[in-house]
Amino acid sequence: MYLHLFLLLFSSGASSYFLPPKETPHLQNKTKYTIIDEMLCLLEAENDPIKEQFSKPLHVKSQGCAHYNTEKFIHELKKIPTCKCMKIVEKDMKKLEQNCSILKKSSSNDRSCLVTAKTNFSRFKESLEEFLKWVNQKQECNIIMRSESGSYPDNECTCPDLWKYSKGLL
Repeated sequence: MYLHLFLLLFSSGASSYFLPPKETPHLQNKTKYTIIDEMLCLLEAENDPIKEQFSKPLHVKSQGCAHYNTEKFIHELKKIPTCKCMKIVEKDMKKLEQNCSILKKSSSNDRSCLVTAKTNFSRFKESLEEFLKWVNQKQECNIIMRSESGSYPDNECTCPDLWKYSKGLL
């Protein structure tokens, strides 16, 4: 009787609760990750020297500027045609913009939202990471998920174990 119950739990995916966390992704082909955790991971993994100058918003944690900042980051990410990881981040930013109420266009015409600074890629990346972490604190944004399959075209984007990343273990 207990063997049948164990096999049922194992086959239904419930067994992942009884396994060490590092073993769980190997058993599930459709593991889900939050889209923001994935973007943060891809940004962290991107180490190519990029010579392009970027314009980054200065008020990344201002609620009234959130939509404008999203547009600015997406526009700047389009400057990087060679990095497939950044194309994924750009696409995911558009998905966030559609699904997060804080990123919807507001009637606020705060002039400070227009203030940007020219910078190199590493500073731009830090600013984008800070913005994504801030957006992730909003309840309706941190639940947007992506399936593991199909995330990285041609396996060119390498990323550490996302479970560890999202749990703050890296």
